[in-house]
Amino acid sequence: MIEVSGNVAGFVVVLFENLDTDPDPTHVIYDFMILQKYRRNGIGTAAAIKTLDLFKEAKWKLAQMENNKPAIAFWRKVLKDYTKDNYTERYLSDLQKYIQAFDRRGRTK
Repeated sequence: MIEVSGNVAGFVVVLFENLDTDPDPTHVIYDFMILQKYRRNGIGTAAAIKTLDLFKEAKWKLAQMENNKPAIAFWRKVLKDYTKDNYTERYLSDLQKYIQAFDRRGRTK
């Protein structure tokens, strides 16, 4: 849960892809939501960075639906700053999704 002054402002769900078969699974931000009244004041960015910092030495993947332009712009900005523009992005036309990925293993922030 993402809280601001004791109030729930949103939530984030992180999944570990292939955890049952991979000792070093990819971390996936499966769901991320900030309530409307808490948007556009840095809370989402702070929550995203805090989430990514929970597992600094990890492989990460994020996805956004093609029609969710605000989410695409948000994650591109967060990842550009967080990874120092060291992430990949691809578009899956069959799923109409953008996928960003980066690997923080062996790096310092």
